[in-house]
Amino acid sequence: MDERSPENAGRIARVACIGGGLIGAGWAAHFLRAGLDVVVCDPAKERESYLRRFVAEAMPTLSKLGLAHDSSPDRLHFTLDLEAALAGSDFVQESATEDRDAKIELLGRIDAHLPAEVVIASSSSGFLAEDLRRKAHRPERIIIGHPFNPPFLVPLVEIAGGDKAPLAAARADAFYRSTGCEVVQLEREIDGYIGNRIQFAVFKELLYLWSQGVADIATIDRAVKAGPAIRWAVMGPSAVFFLGARDPSLYRDFVSLLLHELESGYTAPAEFAPGAELMARYADEVTATFGAQGQRSLQALRDEGVAGIREVLSRIDRDTRP
Repeated sequence: MDERSPENAGRIARVACIGGGLIGAGWAAHFLRAGLDVVVCDPAKERESYLRRFVAEAMPTLSKLGLAHDSSPDRLHFTLDLEAALAGSDFVQESATEDRDAKIELLGRIDAHLPAEVVIASSSSGFLAEDLRRKAHRPERIIIGHPFNPPFLVPLVEIAGGDKAPLAAARADAFYRSTGCEVVQLEREIDGYIGNRIQFAVFKELLYLWSQGVADIATIDRAVKAGPAIRWAVMGPSAVFFLGARDPSLYRDFVSLLLHELESGYTAPAEFAPGAELMARYADEVTATFGAQGQRSLQALRDEGVAGIREVLSRIDRDTRP
């Protein structure tokens, strides 16, 4: 893999993934792709079969993205014993159930069994590192390393809490990049980080449009996929808007127009609050449409599509690099 730095790989060779569910298994596949030894710990014994099946099914996509020369499923190990999983590990990725109190307890236990220099990153999707560190003796080595699902496919990792743990954040940043991740660091912590907050703002707008009878769910999804999302994958929304002015000197005027559109009601009103009944109807419609044939075909579409987009973007980056 071109993204992998031998210097960083030499420092971190064994990763402990604590939690063997959907996110933990996704991380395990990602770290295996990078040629690392990976030990997954989960208290449920049946998670081992799930984990190995998950990695086997992900292997074609991992191969398409590019395997490190020493990558092998044989480097994947599973244990029920937390202490055994942590022994000899150079980096810890915690992906246990999204329960704040349970994570606080677990991270305290993990912290007690590791040398001081080992970074502990939580895959939490919204909690603050400041809260999760509360029972750790070395809180300065606990950060958020938030992935997008699945971590082996979507390259984004958001590092939060680094304002209180700069050395741990810097080491995690270098490590994640060495495995092929696209890393962003928050300058200060906020619930939900960056990606999820933007994702949920779009989701709220989707629910509003649907609840008002503007279009069905499939049509709204298609409008996002074929319109803004295809540009966002290349450059992000602010860069896209910069190109909305025919001349850079007119960009301030263009932004004034954007403000006018916001004030004119181009977003869901503040008082719109989706309730349980609306969400139940939403779940039923999604299940009846996108989910009519189960998840397997959708997963295959996602994996092939995202991997293909990543290939194209990587080629563009290589071709335009100074």
